[in-house]
Order: sequence, then C-alpha cells, then structure tokens
Amino acid sequence: MDTQPDTQPDTQLYDTVIVGGGPAGLGGALYLGRSRRRVLLIDSGDARNMAAGVMHNVLTNDGATIADFRARSRAQLAAYDVTFRDDEVVSAEPDGDRVVVATKESGTFRARTLLYAAGVRSVLPPVPGLADLWGTAVFECPYCHAWEVRDRSFAVYGGAVPSECLAATLTVWSDTLTYLTDRRELPRDERDRLTAAGVPVVTDQVVELRRHPEGLEVLFAGGRTARFGAMFLHLDIEPRIAPLRPWLEAPDLESVQTDERGRTSLHRLYVAGDLGRNMQQAAMAAASGGLAGMAINADLIREDRPGSLPEPPPPTPDR
Repeated sequence: MDTQPDTQPDTQLYDTVIVGGGPAGLGGALYLGRSRRRVLLIDSGDARNMAAGVMHNVLTNDGATIADFRARSRAQLAAYDVTFRDDEVVSAEPDGDRVVVATKESGTFRARTLLYAAGVRSVLPPVPGLADLWGTAVFECPYCHAWEVRDRSFAVYGGAVPSECLAATLTVWSDTLTYLTDRRELPRDERDRLTAAGVPVVTDQVVELRRHPEGLEVLFAGGRTARFGAMFLHLDIEPRIAPLRPWLEAPDLESVQTDERGRTSLHRLYVAGDLGRNMQQAAMAAASGGLAGMAINADLIREDRPGSLPEPPPPTPDR
C-alpha cells in the first residue's frame, strides 16, 4: 500500500479508482485488491459519521473509533496493490474506454472503472445549539447510539422531518419519550401512530438546545425548559455527487443503479454505500463495497476475455 503524499503526476492506468474511504470504499478496495486489481482510493476524510467518533454494529469493531477503524483497514490493505490519496475529487467523467478523475491537489488519474462511495451529507435542521450537540447528545440512528443512552428520557424532534416511526422504534430503549413538533401541525396519521406508541407530543416552539450534564436541555418559547438524556431525529440528506454531475444526468446514483452489486446504467460507473440502495449502516456499506468489487472484477474479466463469463442480468426497470 502506498499513501503517496506527493503531487507528482501519476500516469499509470488503474483498474479502479474508488472515491470515498469509509466502510464502502474500503470494502471495495479489499475485494478488488484480493482480486489482483490495481486500485486507487481517494478519500477526503469528511465522513458523515465523524462527529459521533465511533462505529457500532460491525462485528469485531463494535465501539471502535472511526479513525482507528480506517487506520487498521488501510494497514490490512498494505498486502495488496491499493494506493491511497488523501484528497478531494472535483470531477469524474468518461473518456472513451477510460474514466478520468481530477482531484483538488493530487492531479488527474485514469482508470478502467470508477467505484463511487463518497456517501451522503446529513442536513441538520436550523435549531440553535443542535449542531454543537450532534453526535454526542443528538443522534439519528437508534441502532448505532441508543444502547449507550438506554433507559434515559429521550426527546424525538419531529419539527423538520416527520419522525414518529423513529419515536415508536425508540420505545425499545426508553420508556420515557417526548415528541417535539416545534410548532409543526401534525397530520392525523402521524399523531395516531404516536398515540399508539404511547409517546406524548409537545407542540411548543423549540428556541435552543443546550448541553447539560444529563444530556441536553431544550429551551421552548416562553422560557420553559425540559431536560433529556438524548435527542433523536430523522434528517434530510444530500447525495455527495457534485463531481459526477456532468456524467450522471440524474438526481442521484440510486436512480441509475441497475442491480444489487452496484452496477449503474452508466458504463464503467459503480456505486456503493449510502449513495446506493443499501441501508445506511457501516456493516451494510462495507458489504455493498464488496459486492461492487466483485461486479467490477467480473466485468473486467468479461472485457478482457469475451465469452468467459455469462453476462450480468439486464438492468432492472426504473422504479
């Protein structure tokens, strides 16, 4: 493995350039490296879950820090022909039977295929104080974080994105939940689900979130406050696909994914992780990277030795 901190021109042709160094990108690199493929992985280091600091629900890595997981993964990839660049990809587009990938600082690279695993960006609601508590007292995924705050009182913020199903799920970890609408008027079906789950609703405006030794304190309009052990909420997300825009011509990668192994309708472009059809969890993302790695290897074999392998299934119809 080579981390290559320099910016000397890289003229070699890679079998695959992988964009994104999280579980999906690393999983793809492992499968491709073990398939004797020449791989370049480019990682901006801006992971969606970096604020939380740790990862969960990954066997042998439950509770491991994200930084340690990434470092150990890179060390294990040292046995294979995998090169790393810590950089930001600014564009990726086809050029005949090649893919050209341009970076912010390291120059331009050429490859036979591109595995795009850059993930998504969480869009936090504009509640004062929420961003400062994100990943420490405010969370999105109950399976990732609720165990650590189990049996405490939970606030579930439903003011920006409806989160009544999240509130019902969280009843496994806490008997004391409060649903905060932040003045949003709830449709009947949302209110009915909260009633069925036994979750009370507070409709007051949320003015600010503050850190508190117990977890967090919520300040409502009028001056009333309430303390909770943690807050959970669903978020809007933004796909991190700006470098692909000229090539993609679609709102996201999920819409052009054609099978469960990460192939897309765009020749030589593959997807893994949160941008594809997989649940947004580290273990699933790593698995999707492995599936995409197998698809890439098989497709390159077909390209080099026509007729040696059956063709992949036809694209699935648009959903």
